[in-house]
Amino acid sequence: MTKQFQKIKIFIMFLVLCFSLFAICPIGKSGPLDQIYECTPFIILEYNQTILQKLIVPYDQPRTIPITVKAKIGGPAADIVLAKIGVGTIDAAKLIVHISVAEVSEGCHASVNPPTLQFDVSDEYESINANLSLTIDQYLPAFSLKNLKVMMKSESLGSKVAVVKEGNFTQDVPFFVGYYPQLSFSYPDSNVKSISPDETAYFTIELQNWGNADTKVNTEIVDIPKDWQAEIVQNTTLGTSLTGSNFKGTISLNVKPPINFGYHEDRAVIKVKMTPKYYNNSEYEGEPYYLYFIVQSKGFATPGFEMSIVLLAFIFVLFPIWKIKNNKIEKRQSGVRKK
Repeated sequence: MTKQFQKIKIFIMFLVLCFSLFAICPIGKSGPLDQIYECTPFIILEYNQTILQKLIVPYDQPRTIPITVKAKIGGPAADIVLAKIGVGTIDAAKLIVHISVAEVSEGCHASVNPPTLQFDVSDEYESINANLSLTIDQYLPAFSLKNLKVMMKSESLGSKVAVVKEGNFTQDVPFFVGYYPQLSFSYPDSNVKSISPDETAYFTIELQNWGNADTKVNTEIVDIPKDWQAEIVQNTTLGTSLTGSNFKGTISLNVKPPINFGYHEDRAVIKVKMTPKYYNNSEYEGEPYYLYFIVQSKGFATPGFEMSIVLLAFIFVLFPIWKIKNNKIEKRQSGVRKK
């Protein structure tokens, strides 16, 4: 019993000693932490805005736009951060910036090369050149304003006590869509005709405007054989299929063969030039289209022969009647004289 009591006494004394130690050295207090120095990156994009005043035409060659990306760090502790991360030394860390196209109008495609840039860390702007490439692969309304958004994202940089925070920046790059003319043609009654020399060949041309703006189509006959004649409407205006209004039209071509007297077996190829132009400004013009029409003229031509028939009819029909009537008058007059 005595031994058991002594064990309890020793245990109590141990607890008292522990509480005493805790009282002397209170829990929850420590030495001061090291201060963390932070700064923020700043990234901007520059380009020559006059380059984008040149219209970007659908399905044209990719447009390359030179750009300049500038980056620096800033903040109250910028000088300390620069010193801590070893700026100016051989092993100095680089500010890594990833650049990409975040948003672009539908039908447009863009990319940046190179996609990753490495900057010396500085509290003044450092510059690196890159290229922004842009194409349009579907119809967009001519002269409409579109936009793409470039994203520039920098990686965090630094040590445990000096940090350059991660950065996210975007910048809009606007551009204008160019005029893209696109016509299609069909011949409901064929583009080949066989006629006699005294007939006229009539051709119907159906046009459709698949371009991205209302279009005026200038028409002219650029090649026709000697002694042949042709007529065609010089211009017509079509709407655009983008709006679906009045983008179809019809033009007539009339061709007459030579009609000089005699037998004919003539063949002609008539060449017609059709040039699409922006209806509101003829400065914007597409490549011309060339259409070909074939006319076969076969038969006997008798120009003026109809008048000859009339004269012959007068001689062989009307003249005898006139002669008989004239003879009767003369006989009457002679009978009166005998009396």
